[in-house]
Amino acid sequence: MTTLKVNGTEYKIKFGYNSFCDTDLLDRTSEIMGILRGDTSTTKDNEFTRRLFSVTRELLFEGFKKYNPVENLEEVGNILDDYFDEGTAEETHGLMDVFGIVASELLAEGFFGDLLTKSEKAIAQITERQKKKAQKK
Repeated sequence: MTTLKVNGTEYKIKFGYNSFCDTDLLDRTSEIMGILRGDTSTTKDNEFTRRLFSVTRELLFEGFKKYNPVENLEEVGNILDDYFDEGTAEETHGLMDVFGIVASELLAEGFFGDLLTKSEKAIAQITERQKKKAQKK
């Protein structure tokens, strides 16, 4: 969280998981940042990230239903915000970490059969890239 001080008033700025699932804010921001860097190929990656946010949130919503039901998708997003806030450099709690947990459960339960088995390598590679990006910051 950061703050913006205007006329002696501090405004707290913190973005939540729901902000990026229900709007195109992530896409537009990333596109602008890409343009500022001179990169015009960011749109495809941004769409993937937004979809990943949304799919992960929806999977958890469904997965929570039997044993710990939540009222709506926004509540799941709030839970994910709290989970991410608990992360450390040693134990990351990023988007790919959560997706990896959910994908592993789907695989263990036999959903998608070979599809997820073949995707495990891709998931591991994406997770590794995300961790490297986080370490560089």
